Amino acid sequence: MVKLNRSILICIIISVCLKSPLLNAGNTGKISGGVTDLSNNQPLTGANITVLGTDRGAAADQNGEFTILNLPPGLYQLKFSMMGYKSVEVTQIRVSVDLTTPLSVSLEPTVLESDETVTIVARREMVQRDMTGSLSSVSADQIENLPVESIGDVLSLQAGVVKDGNDFHIRGGRAGEVAYWIDGVATTDVFNGRMGIPVENNAVEELQVISGTYNAEYGQAMSGIINIVTKEGSDHYSGQFSAYLGDYVSNDNRFSVLKRVITDTDDQTGAIQTTGVYENPLKQMNPVYNTEFNLSGPLPFFRSRVNFFMSGRYFSNEGYLYGRNWLTPQGIPGDSSLVPMDPYRRGSGHGKLTWQLSSNIKLSYNIFYSDWHKDRYFSKDWKYVPEGRSQSGGTSSSHIIALNHLLSPKTFYEVRLNRFQTDYHSYVYADPYAAPDYLIQVRSDPENGIEGFVFDPLSPEGQAQLEAVRSEGLAFDYIIDPEGHAGYVHPDSLLAPAAYSFYNIGMDQTHNNRSTAYWVAKFDLTSQLNQAHQMKTGFEVRFHELTLDWFQIRPKLSESNEEQLVPFQPTVPDVSTRYHNVYNRRPRELSAYIQDKIELKEVNVNIGVRLDYFDSNHVAPFDASDPNIYFPFKNENRYRDWIEPPPNLSQSEREAYIAGFEEYTPDARRVFMQKKVRSQWAVSPRLGMAYPITDRGVIHFSYGHFFQIPAFQFLYDNPDFKVSSTGGYFVIGNAGLKPQRTVQYEIGLQQQLTQNSVIDATVFYRDVRDWVGTSPLISTPVPSVKYSRYENKDYSNVRGFTLKLEKRRFQNFSARLEYTFSIVEGTYSDPIDAFNAYQDQEEPRLALVPMNWDRRHSLNGSIVYQHSDWTASLIGRFWTGLPYTPSFPQGEIVGGATLIGLRENSERRPNQTIVDLYLKRQIHLKALRFSVFCNIYNLFDQRDETSVYGDTGSAEYTTEIKPEKIGYNPKRIGTVEDYVLQPSWYTAPREIQVGLAIGF
Repeated sequence: MVKLNRSILICIIISVCLKSPLLNAGNTGKISGGVTDLSNNQPLTGANITVLGTDRGAAADQNGEFTILNLPPGLYQLKFSMMGYKSVEVTQIRVSVDLTTPLSVSLEPTVLESDETVTIVARREMVQRDMTGSLSSVSADQIENLPVESIGDVLSLQAGVVKDGNDFHIRGGRAGEVAYWIDGVATTDVFNGRMGIPVENNAVEELQVISGTYNAEYGQAMSGIINIVTKEGSDHYSGQFSAYLGDYVSNDNRFSVLKRVITDTDDQTGAIQTTGVYENPLKQMNPVYNTEFNLSGPLPFFRSRVNFFMSGRYFSNEGYLYGRNWLTPQGIPGDSSLVPMDPYRRGSGHGKLTWQLSSNIKLSYNIFYSDWHKDRYFSKDWKYVPEGRSQSGGTSSSHIIALNHLLSPKTFYEVRLNRFQTDYHSYVYADPYAAPDYLIQVRSDPENGIEGFVFDPLSPEGQAQLEAVRSEGLAFDYIIDPEGHAGYVHPDSLLAPAAYSFYNIGMDQTHNNRSTAYWVAKFDLTSQLNQAHQMKTGFEVRFHELTLDWFQIRPKLSESNEEQLVPFQPTVPDVSTRYHNVYNRRPRELSAYIQDKIELKEVNVNIGVRLDYFDSNHVAPFDASDPNIYFPFKNENRYRDWIEPPPNLSQSEREAYIAGFEEYTPDARRVFMQKKVRSQWAVSPRLGMAYPITDRGVIHFSYGHFFQIPAFQFLYDNPDFKVSSTGGYFVIGNAGLKPQRTVQYEIGLQQQLTQNSVIDATVFYRDVRDWVGTSPLISTPVPSVKYSRYENKDYSNVRGFTLKLEKRRFQNFSARLEYTFSIVEGTYSDPIDAFNAYQDQEEPRLALVPMNWDRRHSLNGSIVYQHSDWTASLIGRFWTGLPYTPSFPQGEIVGGATLIGLRENSERRPNQTIVDLYLKRQIHLKALRFSVFCNIYNLFDQRDETSVYGDTGSAEYTTEIKPEKIGYNPKRIGTVEDYVLQPSWYTAPREIQVGLAIGF
């Protein structure tokens, strides 16, 4: 972290904006090259270059050179013309974001005037000469021809990317160290660092994964940039509607669910034993539904000046993990139906309007919207009380307005404004006061001749009965009415009824409502100063707004707040307790950068520097030993004008003395118990060089400093620093966290092997410091109360190399092979790990250990075959296992080693392999295109273990639970064998999807 005087930095920003030509960040590319005379190879000054289908073009300078800036990614057709020469049209010119497409053309002289035009099909350069850092680019047609269901599937195929559950790790970074950009603006959910807007595959024009050192225009990311550019409407109408139906097809009994339990008696021992009867839900229909469409073209009545693109998708998947509704959360017998335990459905839409106000001014408006819902998340313990798991869902939206003004052929500016918002909720019942109906069960008392009975205390007759029961002193219990309403039960109900048993009653007690929103304003300008220098600079401001309302359902107390009401009544706890957190935070960001892209024949250089400013706009405890404004430990923080009492007072005298002081209100305590945290500054230099060694080979080197504000959940966790006044260990957020930082180096080689194949090898190293961790336990005046707070203290380093081999389409085949070797080591994988270690009285970790996502070897390959109207593609993946911490098998004698323990993450889970297949047949019928396609995921139904028992290294069994030695217990839900089974510890079974698409 570099600290500078604020006024000096403000002056730097102003001078940068006034003196330097500014650029848009990561949304367009350019075509650059030369025009010569075919007969003598002399430059043709004044030759005209036109981008067909647009108003764009250029004229060759005195050296015959030209540059066309500000081109969105995609395929283009250029026409080269000059009086006295035959015109030349070059088609299939691909432009990629942030890169230069080189193109040189020679014109043939002609004596007579002629309309003859020579057409040339451009061949994409296999070696990108101006690429100074690792970058993978995937175009729309490549995505269309692969068996991928979402952007996440595309990302997982890229070198350097590790997918662990729903999280992506790039080059060894933690999840949340990736920035997501859509159409030139950030759309990351800053609360947790994940992608905030789900962009569907059919809306993507180009997707870039920048996994190496990236230019100064990109910020707030330490590991990588996911840059997505969406499609624009064209001057002609086109569209497509597609739908498919899928199902999981597997005979694997690991995914079976108990249907019933049979008990019998062993003839020899007389012991009661159980046998489970199972049902495999994958033998039934487990529907996966998908419908999507896209439509584009000119907007009617606007004279082709306004084009539109719109797309939408509805997706629903029951998943492959099932439970059975044996019991309701209230402990009442259910209908015993099979219940999907990990269902998911989402609807999303995207619309884009592009208005060409004039030949030099373009205005665009983008809207993204998504709505998703999950009925529950899988958890083995809830397998037979599935309705006890929280349902969750949310919406996300983004509105992007962009104005692009071409001032001259070599200078343009762009203004962007983005409003981003994502909302999330999670709960079992939307009404936190929802409670079941209760009946009264009078206990039997044979000695006194009392026979038990049940009645409804809410009915008029029942109220009279209740009075009689109480007056007679009869013992009774409240029981849940099986015919009544559903609702929350007491939190203490959630206990397994026996050892190695699934739950039989209870539910998640947490309500979580969260919103993340921000405004982003950007002003950028690009200027190609000459053929060698493209200057870039820009600035951006972000205004965030985060809201949270999180609480745990608690028992309602009597008016005296001393006893819980009977029967249980749920209530929302007061915000003064640690069971309820509410906040509204408004942090602010400002950034600026300056960069020069130098393109010479001998070398290409990207050099720049970035400045970031962040203000969390929050506070920290003034006295670390007494942080809670609601229940302070120290009397001077509790009472106004506090004076210590005289010594030797009796207890009653001391209480009377204290009663004479006025207590501060929580708001009054905020003034002196909390202090504003300082804002943070960071300066990040970046350097990248690409040096051509031959006409087919380029060596690149890059170096850079990268900073990122930690995810906001660590800044604002437990926002009022509430720690218990009675006892326990707690974690609080720290709004004063510094930016996390990494220094990254890489060196690589691109080498064209043949006319249609290229190899790219890169060696990289990352040194990560100021990672978020947790502090040692902080003591308070109450010895039994300690807490930890998030701090910049963890460390990591990453080293490795990537190897990419690409064969572009030739003789109907194209292929890609990407291999990554990396070693990811650090102090703690998760920021909370140190806190957990402190509670276990472990010493702070000094040695580096493999991180949880340290996958040493990854190999991804794809083959695409296209012939006539047929397309077939195959994706294969091989991953070595992630690390896990082993434990000693039960009963193993290891002597003194038992006192030492086993090193964290010192063993590896099994390797994983998977193959996916895509088949498509296209049929043309006049102006319509019909496509029949089939996706098969996990073609060979591989069953690899993604998690294991620590004592055996296997998901199949554990020495800590031996079913044959565990006796029968009538209270047990399920069987011990079923309890050991872990269906979520395996890769997903084979999934087959069959669909139809209609396009025009």
